[in-house]
Amino acid sequence: MNRHFIWKKDNSTQGTAFAVTAVLAAVMLMTTGCGAETSTEAQPESPAAETGSSETSETAGQTTTADTGESSLDSYESPDAADALNDYGNPYNLPKYVYTGDEPYLDVISEYMVTTYAEEGFGTEADVYIPYSFISGTDESNPEDILVYGEYDIDGYELKNTTLVSINGARNRGVFHLKKESDGAYTVVSADLPPTEMESVELFSDTDGLYEKLSALTEEEIEAKRTDAIAGYIKANSALNITQWQDYGWEPEAIPGTATSEEAQFYTLSSDKGYSITYDLRAYSMSESSDSDMLGKVEEDYTGTFMLIRKSAKNDADEAINEVLAEMGAAASEITDAAIGNGLVARRTAWDENLDDGRIFRYICYAVPSDNSVLLVMLETTYEPGVNEMSLDDLDASFKPTLDTLRLD
Repeated sequence: MNRHFIWKKDNSTQGTAFAVTAVLAAVMLMTTGCGAETSTEAQPESPAAETGSSETSETAGQTTTADTGESSLDSYESPDAADALNDYGNPYNLPKYVYTGDEPYLDVISEYMVTTYAEEGFGTEADVYIPYSFISGTDESNPEDILVYGEYDIDGYELKNTTLVSINGARNRGVFHLKKESDGAYTVVSADLPPTEMESVELFSDTDGLYEKLSALTEEEIEAKRTDAIAGYIKANSALNITQWQDYGWEPEAIPGTATSEEAQFYTLSSDKGYSITYDLRAYSMSESSDSDMLGKVEEDYTGTFMLIRKSAKNDADEAINEVLAEMGAAASEITDAAIGNGLVARRTAWDENLDDGRIFRYICYAVPSDNSVLLVMLETTYEPGVNEMSLDDLDASFKPTLDTLRLD
């Protein structure tokens, strides 16, 4: 199956699954030493990212830096999570998505996409899965095997304050096989959702222009359908305080008719790695994994600027830093005393990796002793003349308002 990051969605590539994975980011940053080289492939080219269709959005969200929100970062804490756990084992008790529109067949198709496709296929990481579909044609000649051709998209979201943050999902063009029951209701017999575009095109080969109708969908049409699905979910569950949604690497998108408070734009992550940190959802995107957490800078012009946080098995800060240097093939670098977060004592080093094309991978690594281990905080950017000329001091300053909120459990 073709896979790619959520911030480079391809809405017209069939069977495309995607997930935000800090594990892969950790490999880029901590093992190969060329995170910016790899992450350039993941640079979004429009607010909702690349679609592969004939039209793409020409606008991009404006970056809002955390530098203007120090007072909010200092004072705001996320609301306590609900005690009850939902079906996915997460601390928010979000109800499942139920289709409330009036398009034929989409009620049972949506149920299948949520329960069978996403929950069984992706697992239980998301607080809620929200599908949205485009039907390009049907063959109803056989009530025992009604064919429904279309594009069947779905996203999984985590609720962060009042923001639904997309963490995984898929894009599929295929055929649903439905059966009309004696009571007039429809049931899903099977779904043919090929893993590759070539197979999908072949599946549509005997139809007249049905695949072409899907290929003609514009980015605006796709994102409008997605927003409508989210808004429909919120309307059907009016007690939920959800005001916006967000893809990794992009500013949040407001739900029509809602407003997000300034306080709710600042989310506090309580990580299972023994720390908490507060960041501005408009300025950063967080990707969590069992190994590491990656905070990516939201920016219109991509610079490959990240903060990666993970735990080291070492219990000495200098040993942990030297292990990072060895993993990345970097030369020995001076290690000095530093303080970050809420007066946390740390050790710090910084270095550059010069590339033949004139770019520089620029790194800062903080090591914070924590119990019998060390919390590693890595800052990275890609220096490129005329594009991003961030110095080490600039890199430190860029993350300082967020790092000032770092706390150890």
